[in-house]
Amino acid sequence: MAYGERFFQPCLKTALALAFVLFSTSLAGCISEAEAIPAFARKYEVNCHVCHTRQPRLNPFGEQFLENGYQMPGTEDGGIVAKLKYGDLTLDQVSNYLGVLFATTGIEHTELKREIEGSGDQTELGSPTILRLFTAGTITNNVGFFVETTTIFGRSSELELGRAFVTLNNLGGMNWGHLRVGRFDPSAYFSMARGRPQFVPIGPKLAPPFGAFSTPTVNRWSLTQSAYASKFYGLFNRSRTAIQPYDSTLFNSPEEVGIDIHGRPFGDWFLYQVGVLNGGNERAGDSNNSKDWYVMTRFDYAQSHDFSANLSGFAYFGNHNAKVSTNADVSRSRYGVGARMRYKWLDIYGAYTIDRVTDLPSGMESTFDSTATGVTVEAHAMVTDRLLLGTRYDHLDAGGLLATRKSATFVGVQAKYYLRSNMAFTVRDDFNVRNVEGGTSAARNLRNRFSVDLSIVF
Repeated sequence: MAYGERFFQPCLKTALALAFVLFSTSLAGCISEAEAIPAFARKYEVNCHVCHTRQPRLNPFGEQFLENGYQMPGTEDGGIVAKLKYGDLTLDQVSNYLGVLFATTGIEHTELKREIEGSGDQTELGSPTILRLFTAGTITNNVGFFVETTTIFGRSSELELGRAFVTLNNLGGMNWGHLRVGRFDPSAYFSMARGRPQFVPIGPKLAPPFGAFSTPTVNRWSLTQSAYASKFYGLFNRSRTAIQPYDSTLFNSPEEVGIDIHGRPFGDWFLYQVGVLNGGNERAGDSNNSKDWYVMTRFDYAQSHDFSANLSGFAYFGNHNAKVSTNADVSRSRYGVGARMRYKWLDIYGAYTIDRVTDLPSGMESTFDSTATGVTVEAHAMVTDRLLLGTRYDHLDAGGLLATRKSATFVGVQAKYYLRSNMAFTVRDDFNVRNVEGGTSAARNLRNRFSVDLSIVF
């Protein structure tokens, strides 16, 4: 099939998807807007849009609510607001600190490279389904907490512990320092936070089979933000499991064990963050007893109701947090910048990162590219009160073993329709810009993915 035809097919699918969403809009237009559904909205008796432009994206007020340990910005009253008193004890109602996220793929059509044995077009219904339970809130003034567990039906029937941390807020003065301890996402306060994209990251279709220090056979590329991906071929974690080039790692890991402090001592225009982590995505213990550390600064140029903009920069310094096939320790570090601009109904944000591997064994420099880069740019437009249109560009210039590395470039488009402020249908189409290059690597196998998803949070 010609490249022009491959480019046209995703666009045609997207046009049909938009027509579907607009038709859904006409059917659901009589449904009234929901009021204060998620737990924090229930607790503080406010609408979800006080903190969100559209779920899951936070507006400036919501970002400072998060920074302040789930207390309203400029306050330390989390221990008393909306709580019941039992003598000296104060407790939240269960609905004020317990939340549920349910997400499922109703339709998924995937086009894989036909030249690969066992590949080809695949269409599935109702898979996978994600159930995420979380509890978050305040224990007393300036002490907050967050715990989440996740189940992915069809892959595992067990609840898996994700982020779990405690925050000690307003140390030394209001907004001077907020301490976070436990398992958390280091990039939560970055301009483009890993955990809050409108395009939900998509994992690989099949778990790759591999043994210790063997190169895994990857059936397809995972549609994770390229700026946050591992980027390297031929790296392993400290338990000798392959680190896939699309895995979220380092500063942009979904959960790392450590401690960090952040604050705004000079006012709302400047945020600092410093943290120390076990590194290597080790959830229990620290196998080499060394630590990774990072710094991040963010400048907020405006925080009005209609317009906000910010710029972030970070440096993450790894210390023997990965291995190569010779079993030698190497160190991975990451440096990056990110930005966001929101004007009324338009939201644009992106990130650019550079990853480097150091401490390579002698003689490996000629077969291993120690530098890789990634860029992700995303834009959304609220064209009506219920309909959000978006697009995302990802480019990954891969590093690692020269014999196997392959770069990847994807473009995605989506239409997201909110039946309620906490319930949305998403029609999404991603296609591989590098189809014409051919090849049998994972970065080329996935040609196109079209899906219709439903997500509910309450």
